[in-house]
Amino acid sequence: MPAYAIREWRQEEKPKALPEQIIETIDSCEDVAKTAKSRLKKFLAEMGIQDILEMDYPLRKAYQNYLFSACQIQSADRYLLAYDRTKQADIRRRMKTLAGKNQCRWRLEETILFLPYHPDQELAMELDSVRNRPNMVWDFTKPCAWHVKEQVFTTLNEILAITKNSIQRRQRLTGLQYLYDFCTEQAIQDIEDMDLAQEQMFNAYLTEHTPSETYKHQMLAILNLCRKTVFLHNAQINWQANIWYLDGLRIAEHRLNRSSSVTSVSFTEISHKENRRYAKEYMKYQIGVTGQAISTITTRYCLLERFLVRLSEQGQDAASCTTKQIEDYLGELQESGISAKSFNAYISGLNHFFRFLIARNYRETMPFQPELYQKKIIVKHHDRSVSPEVCEEVLGKLHLLPDHLRCMYLHLWCLGLRISEVCTLKGNAYYRQNHDTWIQVYQVKMKNYKRIPIAEGLYRIMEVYIKTHQIGPDDYLFTNKNGGPYRSMTFRHQMKKFCEDHEIDGGDYLFQSHDYRHTVATMLYDNGVSIQGVRDYLGHDYLEMTEQYIDYMPKKIAKENMGFFQKPEHNLAAGLRKKGGRDGK
Repeated sequence: MPAYAIREWRQEEKPKALPEQIIETIDSCEDVAKTAKSRLKKFLAEMGIQDILEMDYPLRKAYQNYLFSACQIQSADRYLLAYDRTKQADIRRRMKTLAGKNQCRWRLEETILFLPYHPDQELAMELDSVRNRPNMVWDFTKPCAWHVKEQVFTTLNEILAITKNSIQRRQRLTGLQYLYDFCTEQAIQDIEDMDLAQEQMFNAYLTEHTPSETYKHQMLAILNLCRKTVFLHNAQINWQANIWYLDGLRIAEHRLNRSSSVTSVSFTEISHKENRRYAKEYMKYQIGVTGQAISTITTRYCLLERFLVRLSEQGQDAASCTTKQIEDYLGELQESGISAKSFNAYISGLNHFFRFLIARNYRETMPFQPELYQKKIIVKHHDRSVSPEVCEEVLGKLHLLPDHLRCMYLHLWCLGLRISEVCTLKGNAYYRQNHDTWIQVYQVKMKNYKRIPIAEGLYRIMEVYIKTHQIGPDDYLFTNKNGGPYRSMTFRHQMKKFCEDHEIDGGDYLFQSHDYRHTVATMLYDNGVSIQGVRDYLGHDYLEMTEQYIDYMPKKIAKENMGFFQKPEHNLAAGLRKKGGRDGK
């Protein structure tokens, strides 16, 4: 802290003359009263200030104390306004030159930063009405780890840059101060390295320091924002962080499902440090080497995480776990009543993980034989087609929805697309070839494109939609509030609520987007399209998968078989009699 900040004001000392530049700057402040200007000049002269660069927050605090103790002024706002306007005017003047920009550069130092003195004075003026609030003051002289200060400073700058809503900005700034104070008090060395126990401690800290549960939850959100901001701003991927954010992993676009709500991978619930390290190394290999779709990798990790959390609760290192521990875990899974398919997925995940540990020399042998535990999967067909009556009722009330939801629903009803495909459609998806209209769809699940014909009516509707919303060729058709593709989970929630509110099918209809895929497949097959044609339309690789989408398939096959063998020329018994004759010859 500079000497003047702790220097006591002595009334008997003779004031020193102020430089002309300071006087001119003070006088140029139009919204400041003359008495406030005079008082400020007197104080600065007494403190021996020779350059406005010396006017920082500690001196502002000293001025506030001076007004209270020496001048007996209880309400100092208009006098502090004179101080702030003088400082801000000087910043604007200096920011016009390269040398001045360097002098005013916003940087992290062992000092106190005051947001109204930010070099971006447009931003500073947005904060003008709240400049006297505690969350405007950032004390980086606290006894806190320097790395944490860097992380807090990075997050502070991000909040100022991206948060335009004043209420949200206030909440985030206050939350970040709570987090900074907590890290100082608990001697946290790295916010990215905070585990579940430390998260719970921060939760308890907020419970103690905030007035209500609602307010606490608003403040708690800052931890995720800070982690994400720091992770994305790291020069290199921090594979040691306890939460990885997909946007910071530099993953090829074709491996991502942008409509998914899964945006991160967390290791915080794995309390055993070694198990957490194994999980990070395994996921680094999965993401960086295998080339699989991220949805596949994260789904597999969720199954593995459950196992590692269980081992960690027992204090057991995965590198030395026994066959009995795995058998006990698998026994619990069986008792939970999960399907054979899901159970086999757990087996497969454990198999991959332990083979990875062996390859990395963390253990020598497999602790179990996967093939001994695999269950037989009996394929059961579920008829999921949406009835024509329900479709007609939804279409009749479709005008009650916003236009983006209307268009999204039409793509399900007309084309049977996956909801992830609808959410990630772009402006260049539609085209006309000769007299036919087509759509080009990127299949997130299959990681390839497919092209299918579409109805002229849908093509024209989307032409109008694209023109109305001024959507470019590479822009997403349906966007979330951040400009990315619409979240599939958000769409499902909104459509379920719509169907409930308008009592579709008497209130009994439960909207499921994938049911329309069954509906279209069944309709195509019923109208004479071969199963191979349905397969290509849906974008499947295997006929077996397509058969699961054609509802009432077993009944249809049985009916066709019966009709085939009822014909005399196909009757098996008649064929045997004809071949054998009366004497069986």
